[in-house]
Amino acid sequence: MAKSMGIFFQPPPKLPGDPLPHLFDHHHVSKLHDPERKKFQDPTLLFPLIRPFEKGESAEIGAGSGYVFFPMADYLSARGTCYAIDLQPEMMEHFKSELSARGGPKNIKTLLSGKDSILLKDGSLELVWMVNVFHELTHPREIFSEIFRVLSPSGQCLVVDWKKEETPKGPPVSERASDLDLYEVLIEAGFSKIRSFDTYPYHYVVEALKA
Repeated sequence: MAKSMGIFFQPPPKLPGDPLPHLFDHHHVSKLHDPERKKFQDPTLLFPLIRPFEKGESAEIGAGSGYVFFPMADYLSARGTCYAIDLQPEMMEHFKSELSARGGPKNIKTLLSGKDSILLKDGSLELVWMVNVFHELTHPREIFSEIFRVLSPSGQCLVVDWKKEETPKGPPVSERASDLDLYEVLIEAGFSKIRSFDTYPYHYVVEALKA
C-alpha cells in the first residue's frame, strides 16, 4: 500500500499562473499502452487509496484510451456505474473501440465534457480520478469546481500527474504543473482535506476529500 506523505495539512502558499495547456495528441494513442508504463505507473497501485463505499457512481476525467480507466472500472464493477469522461471526440472513439473489444462491460458509460463543465448532477459521484491530465487543463479552477460539485458529501478525488522535475519519461518540465499548483486549485474549488502519497516514482498522487 502506498505510504502517505503526512497527515492532512494546511494550504501551501499561492503560486502564480495556471498550468500550461498541452493536450495529448490522439494520433499517439499507442504510447498510452506502452508495456513499459506499468513499471512506473501501475493502475492497480491506486486501488488501496480508494475510500470504501458500497454503492455509488464514479468517473475518470480525461479517460483517454482507458489505460487506467479499465482496471479501475473492473475493480469498482460491483459498486455502480463508471463514467469515462473526455474532452476530445477522437480520443473517445479510441476508447469506444477498446470498450467494444472488451465486450462492453455494463457498468461503463462514456461522456464528452466541455473544457470547464461535467454534464452530471450535483452530488452524483462517490469517486473521481484524473491521471496525467492536470497539466493539460486550460481551465483548471473551473473543472475542479465542477468535480467538487458532482461529488457526494463524502466524495473522494484522486489526481495523478507528472512531478515538476526531470524524469526519464514524460512531457518537458516546462509543460508540467506542480503538486503545489494542484493544492491551490483544489483549495479554491472547496476541498479542505488534501494529502499526497508516494505511490509512483515519476508522478505525484494527491487525494482531496469533499468533507
